Amino acid sequence: MKALCLRLKWIFALCLLSLLAGCLFRGQDQTSTETQVLRRSTDPVTVDFWHTFNDEEAGTLKEALSSFKQEFPYITVNLQQVPFSDALNKYKTLAQAGNAPDIFRAEIAWTTELASMGYLMSLDAFVDQKAQADFVPQSLAYSRYKNHIWGLPQVTDCLALFYNKRLVGPEAPKTLEQFLRRGQELTDASKKQYAFFYRGDPYWFTPFVWAFGGDLIDSQTLKVKIAEEPAVKALNFLIDLRKKYKIVPDSVDFANDYENMQIGFKNGQYAMIINGPWSTADLLAGPEFKNPENLGIARIPQGPGGWGSPVGGHNYVIASNTKKLWASWEVIHYLSRPEIQARFALKNNLLPTRKSTYDLPAVKANRVIQSFKHVLDAANTRPVIPQSGAIFIDLKPAYQAALLEEKEAGAALKEVEEAWKRLLSAD
Repeated sequence: MKALCLRLKWIFALCLLSLLAGCLFRGQDQTSTETQVLRRSTDPVTVDFWHTFNDEEAGTLKEALSSFKQEFPYITVNLQQVPFSDALNKYKTLAQAGNAPDIFRAEIAWTTELASMGYLMSLDAFVDQKAQADFVPQSLAYSRYKNHIWGLPQVTDCLALFYNKRLVGPEAPKTLEQFLRRGQELTDASKKQYAFFYRGDPYWFTPFVWAFGGDLIDSQTLKVKIAEEPAVKALNFLIDLRKKYKIVPDSVDFANDYENMQIGFKNGQYAMIINGPWSTADLLAGPEFKNPENLGIARIPQGPGGWGSPVGGHNYVIASNTKKLWASWEVIHYLSRPEIQARFALKNNLLPTRKSTYDLPAVKANRVIQSFKHVLDAANTRPVIPQSGAIFIDLKPAYQAALLEEKEAGAALKEVEEAWKRLLSAD
């Protein structure tokens, strides 16, 4: 019965909004007569909006919604900042009862999961092909599931190679062979000076899986590929960075490795690290980067399988239980405008999801953003499946055990393969 009600709601929404498909992403001065008919009612309405922005990003959001209010005075946005770690489960609990907030900032892995559960409103009628073409393909991929669009990409990210130009030189190593050669030149263990530092978080493993020509899970066939030869070679490569080449610290502290990585890189102890755009403000505050030009950002070195970097990000989604569909759309549509995305990019070092945002003069002039755009152009999508948010749970202990040489790489990844097969068959 619930599925039938959702289908009827979809049919009604699609019929009502099909007239708008060609005009919704046009300029605000090109409002069609059909849009005016639907906007005729300007009765005050309040939409509930859950988000997981940090405090600095939340400040930018409030500024954007302040200007939104000037254009749409009859729409009030009730913001609630929810801790990222709690947001998904809290949202699912309310959605199951039909009380989810109208708008939710969902991590990309959550989007397909929530859509598969019937908790999201399809945005097909709002986002036509022309509008889709303006989004960065890798970010839009996470909004698409079962041939429907379930969210507007809000922000994207990827992992890049950060390097200290004073130590490495003006150009980063472009291949893994160059990386190893330069790494050995840059390392002096007696001075605790190392070429590289990598984390025990399995998300940081994925670039090397792709660089060696491997994959995690095929999104179309659901074939698990994590234990295949390329992934095993990738894991052995990382093990050898410590064991054979000795270009990373010998000591391991997985619990604190993110902080240790940042501190060591900022102080010049590590010449290269891998991180995302969210880390740039912290890095630029370090003593090594008082001159911001000393911070290099490049693609992670290329392996036999090509470039590798995981795409992350968040989507704005609308609850299937909303009774304020049009007002909710107006909010997320406004926040997706290029000039609004540019605010987040320039103030918070967040990567835009719309191509036209990257063409704005201020964004074009931002070296950090454009460097990450170069990385993003060759980045990889993670599995676009409802279970994608859970795959790293099983990968983490096996990956760390292999790094510590408690398990052989192939055996560790075989355990992950079996766990993922069970995960995929559970539904």
